[in-house]
Amino acid sequence: MKLMQGSGGDFIRIPTILTAPDGKCYAFANVRVGTSADNAAETKIIFSMRSPEGEWTAPRIIASRPGWAYSSGAPVCDESTGKIMYFFRKSAVVLNEFGNKVTPEQRAELARQKEAECGDREGSYILETFDGISFSERKIEIEPLIDPRIHYPTGSRGSTHGSSAGITLKYGQYAGRLVIPARLSIHKVDTWADLMTGSSNTVLYSDDHGDSWKTGGIVKTGTGEGTLAERSDGSIYYNSRAYFNDKRRHEATSTDGGLTFTGQRIIDDLIEPCCNACMIRVERGGKVLFFFANPNSETERIDMSVKVSTDEGESWRLLEVIDKRKSGYSGITYDRKSDSLLVMYEAGETSYIDEIALTAVPLSRFNF
Repeated sequence: MKLMQGSGGDFIRIPTILTAPDGKCYAFANVRVGTSADNAAETKIIFSMRSPEGEWTAPRIIASRPGWAYSSGAPVCDESTGKIMYFFRKSAVVLNEFGNKVTPEQRAELARQKEAECGDREGSYILETFDGISFSERKIEIEPLIDPRIHYPTGSRGSTHGSSAGITLKYGQYAGRLVIPARLSIHKVDTWADLMTGSSNTVLYSDDHGDSWKTGGIVKTGTGEGTLAERSDGSIYYNSRAYFNDKRRHEATSTDGGLTFTGQRIIDDLIEPCCNACMIRVERGGKVLFFFANPNSETERIDMSVKVSTDEGESWRLLEVIDKRKSGYSGITYDRKSDSLLVMYEAGETSYIDEIALTAVPLSRFNF
C-alpha cells in the first residue's frame, strides 16, 4: 500500500517504524520541501499511526518551522512504560554536505539571527508520546564519546539520522537499557571518500527511561546508518551500511550494552548498494528469528527484500522479494496480532523516492 507521498514538489524520505506493546504501530518520515536532496533548507516530521485493528490514520505533520530543517532520526519505545520517543534535529541553516563555501563562523552567525527571530534553538530534540495523538517536544543534550580516536569534537555526539529504530534490552546485565543505532564523526568529512575514515556507527543509550542519553562506543570506522538487535545472551548485534564500496553489509557485537564493539566482519550473505537497511528480532513459536530488509542488489536501489536469520545473525537467507520496483531506505516492525512483518520503505516505478510504501509479510506462509 502507499502510506505516504509528497506533493507540490515536496518529497517524503527516510521512513522508520516500530510497534508499541499495546499493538499500535508508529510510522515516521521526513518531508523535504521543494527537493529530495539531503541538504533541503526546510524539512518537516510527518507521522501516521496504525491501530491494533489495522487501520491507519491520515499522515500529518507533527513538527516543523518555516525555513528550518527538522531532520528525521530514529524512534524507540520504552517497553516498561510504553512511551514512544522520536529523535530529530533542528537546524536553522543547512549547507551542502560537501564543499561548503560558507565558513563555520558565518553559518553560526546566520543561525543565531534566525534563532533570535523566532525564539527557537538548534540542537537535538525528542518528540514523546504515549498514544500517538498528542506529542511533547524536549531538547536534549547528548553526552559525547571521549575516545582518543576522535579528532573532531563536534562530531563525538551520536546522531540517529538515517538509522533504524531502537530497542529496549531484555536480557542480561543491561536489561531495561534503551539503545538506538546512531553515527558519529571521527574527523571532519569534506568528501564522500572521507566517510571511509571519518564516519562510524555507534549507539545512543539511556538507563533512566530516556531522561538522559549518552553516546556509546565506535562500531567500525567507515560505517554509518546502522540497525541492531539483541541476542538471547544479552549482546547487541550491530549491522551497518559501509562506505568501502565492497557491496556488503558489515557487522559487530557489543557485550557491554553498547560501550564497546568487537567481532567486526563483512557479511557475505547480505549484499547492498550502499544504502540504509533495517532489522528486527521476533520471538515466535518458541524460536528466535532476525529479519532484515534492504534493496537486494549490489549496484542499484531496487528489489526491496526480506532476509531471515535463524541463528541470531550468524547466517542469512533470502525470505522474499517484496517489491521489484526501485526502492531505498526502509524500516521494519512486527505485528503480533496478524503475525506479520510490516516493511515501510521508499519506492517508485521511475525513482525510489516517489512514495513511502508499506508491505505486510505474513509469516504463516513460511517454515522456519
